[in-house]
Amino acid sequence: MARRETETTSDTSTPEEKLELLRKRLTELERGQQLGLVWRDIPEDVETLLRDELPVLIPEPELDIEGKIPSDKKHVLIEGDNLHALHVLQATHRGAIDVIYIDPPYNRGGDFRYNDKLIDKENPWRHSAWLSFMEKRLRLAHELLAPTGVLLASIDGIELARLLLLCTSVFGERNVVATLAVVNNLKGRSDDKHIATAHEYAIVCAKDEALLSLGGFGLDEEKTDEYKYSDDKGPWKPVGLQKTGKSSLREDRPNLFYPIYWNEKAGSLLLARTSKGDKEILPIFEDGREGNWRWGKETFIEKADTELVVKAQKRGPVIYVKMRLHGEDGEERTLKAKSIWIDPRYDSGSATRLLKDMLGGKAFDNPKPLEYIKDLLTISTGPDSTVLDFFAGTGTTLHAVAALNSVDGANRCCILVTNNENGICRSVTLPRLKAALTGIWSNGKHDPLPGSLSFYRTGFVKRYKSPDRMRTEIAKYTVDLIAIKEGAGRTVSRTSELSLLHGFEKTIAVVPGLDPDHRKLSAKANKKVREGDHRVVYLFTWSDQGVEDEIAALWPGWETCPLPSEMLAALRRVAPQPQLFEYEAEVE
Repeated sequence: MARRETETTSDTSTPEEKLELLRKRLTELERGQQLGLVWRDIPEDVETLLRDELPVLIPEPELDIEGKIPSDKKHVLIEGDNLHALHVLQATHRGAIDVIYIDPPYNRGGDFRYNDKLIDKENPWRHSAWLSFMEKRLRLAHELLAPTGVLLASIDGIELARLLLLCTSVFGERNVVATLAVVNNLKGRSDDKHIATAHEYAIVCAKDEALLSLGGFGLDEEKTDEYKYSDDKGPWKPVGLQKTGKSSLREDRPNLFYPIYWNEKAGSLLLARTSKGDKEILPIFEDGREGNWRWGKETFIEKADTELVVKAQKRGPVIYVKMRLHGEDGEERTLKAKSIWIDPRYDSGSATRLLKDMLGGKAFDNPKPLEYIKDLLTISTGPDSTVLDFFAGTGTTLHAVAALNSVDGANRCCILVTNNENGICRSVTLPRLKAALTGIWSNGKHDPLPGSLSFYRTGFVKRYKSPDRMRTEIAKYTVDLIAIKEGAGRTVSRTSELSLLHGFEKTIAVVPGLDPDHRKLSAKANKKVREGDHRVVYLFTWSDQGVEDEIAALWPGWETCPLPSEMLAALRRVAPQPQLFEYEAEVE
């Protein structure tokens, strides 16, 4: 259980209604669970702003990046507070994000800013402020995830326990599927007082654990050279035939403890001794314990000639099961990811060196290693996945997405969100991504990664009580929202009446005007449709019931979508409400 100490009412609530709400809340507290996470919700300025204004996205095309290997499905970089951006994305990507990776502030003291103030580690509201900050964003992130989606959150030991409880509250206990321990400093931090910290964590949360399907890692051929065998079906990797883990001792499965004989000269495995040269092999562990085989004798006979191999070792011959590095269809076999990740490529120093090579000079403290993020995305993404990182930092996540696309030719798309604190967005994130997508680094030319990028910043529209007034105001910004929603990164033409966009295998038309000539505009749009493209048109309507049939009929062959009622409804649904209590806390 996780609970914020707040309640909300509308502006029109009477004193009696507020009193009744208090009585109800007290009853809930008395009956509620006694074990859980409770914190005081400290007002956040960026959230309060959303009570009077709705966030939108404003393009800055002069900051777009046209990569050397461009794509119609562009990546997106949003500059602004991530709470505002997460609200905007409700209108474009609710239930559509496949993978969210975040590296939030670790709250070590001085690295976490709340209401534009750095919070010292001695601040009594330090953890409440951090939980308030994270809970609002995680709940919005949960809404954005597709039913099969997954969230991966990096964190260190300071807030690990609280973040796990918070994730349990937001995602549900069964959907917090794993906590990875990731070694990012093999030597450990020597400045730690008692124990040199050598690792951090990554929490893995599913939108729905029953629908989640994580991939694995390819078998490392370099590490299996000693045991590599080839035939007409390709290379093989041997795996020990002796059973390990549960029920692996002789007394557990006595029928699986039996001798196997190896005739070294003939290179054959036998169930019975045929000559004095046959060497007996028993499933005995190195510590002397008697174990058992994976298979019974009948299965052994079936597989002996085709799937088993013997390797001579000092303690005697050892039997292995041959496992192909590639399946019958040529697809690479994978190994399930383990809960502890140790790899020299994850060392934090490698990330710092990479940024220096790309940008020159000291660019940022403690960036995430590129290879680590690539590995996280390897197990969590598919070829067409949309990836979101709303604590983008230096942009490692988008760099990793582009790097994976360059390896497998896939079409993953990445959305980054970062503020411009200390100039990071425009002086570090954007230049880093430009270097990656163009191949022009500070230390020379490199192979460019596939993809291009569209740049946006957050803006605001005043919230009006009149639904019609809100429709006309939001409609002015819908072209860019739809471009992001549809992944349509190439603008063909843009006017106040009609905008045409090209995305991946589709042409998008947007008609935001209040009184358009649909017959004329549909004829104009048809001339810009690429051959074979799916056609989608967004049409302004005053109705909340969708596009009128007589209007849709003027766009034959086009999938029609209403504008802007669904987007407006999504923005209103998550907008914060006035609070009954607002606790102030000193956070300086």
